[in-house]
Amino acid sequence: MKKFPISMGVDDARFNFKAESKSTQLIGVVCQGVRMVKVVRNEIDIDGNDSTEKLIELVKQNEKHVQFLLTHTITFGGFNIYDIQKVHEKTGKPIIAITESEIDFDSVKKALIKKFPGDYNTKLNLILKAGNLYETCIETAGGKSKIYFHCKGIEIEEVESLLKNICIDSKLPEPVRLAHLIGRIF
Repeated sequence: MKKFPISMGVDDARFNFKAESKSTQLIGVVCQGVRMVKVVRNEIDIDGNDSTEKLIELVKQNEKHVQFLLTHTITFGGFNIYDIQKVHEKTGKPIIAITESEIDFDSVKKALIKKFPGDYNTKLNLILKAGNLYETCIETAGGKSKIYFHCKGIEIEEVESLLKNICIDSKLPEPVRLAHLIGRIF
């Protein structure tokens, strides 16, 4: 693996379920290694079903350069869950969906049933389609930390190698951490 891989980290911007606006921003940060090169964005519906297409659009805008796609979980804007397999197939990019804690699947299922009583299965199937949630340890400036991830189009050992190169001050990869920080100002 290259020492300074080009990756795009994606996270959603801050949003409020009670606000008049029913959309939020999807923020993408392109980095070479840990150095930010470019910021891109797209709009998604809160609790909608458009994050897969919007994520594909962001990657396609930068597909000549981006080698890896990293997202902060598989869920944006509440329960706007993206199809990790479809994004991988449409972009040809390896995808890693990072989360800082284990997922309580039963709690997520209950929340989906409550919020989407007539259509929770579609969203639930996207979570199941993401596959296994893997665990690894990251060594950062703050010490060792556990992190969890789903991945498509990349081997677990490659994910661990990539994370060693792009996690410095946080267990979140730098492109994802930057997208998260930028999303807080919207």
